[in-house]
Amino acid sequence: MDITEVIELMSMVDSMENIEEVTVTLGDNPSVTIKKKTQAKVETPTALTPEQGFHSAQTFAPKPQGNQATAGQIKFALDLATKIGDGNMGSVVNGLAHALETIETEILHPDKWAAEMTRDHASQYIDVLEAQYKKMQKQKGAWG
Repeated sequence: MDITEVIELMSMVDSMENIEEVTVTLGDNPSVTIKKKTQAKVETPTALTPEQGFHSAQTFAPKPQGNQATAGQIKFALDLATKIGDGNMGSVVNGLAHALETIETEILHPDKWAAEMTRDHASQYIDVLEAQYKKMQKQKGAWG
């Protein structure tokens, strides 16, 4: 068997799907083994689309349960309260009670907003807090 026949045999083995290894004995000479490297085909999983229930981190926002305020509403209200009250949440509660014409005990304390704030609370409180923050920017003092 000459070299061209060995090369021809190698190409035949390479084109076959079921045969991975062939050993050729050339007379008194040592045998030659031809091995084909096979690559295991790995199926890549297909990505789920939003219609199939998958949402990327950028578009996912957990839905609040029932009438619970959203995380964005709570954070916005707390940020405004912190800016207006300058760390004194008692004055924020007092100012909200005054603006909403109710007593302080009926105003949900900012410490409880993350767990207990409803959409109704958020709507009322954010309206008042925004108005006070704008007023504070124009003049010195938040509740004056």
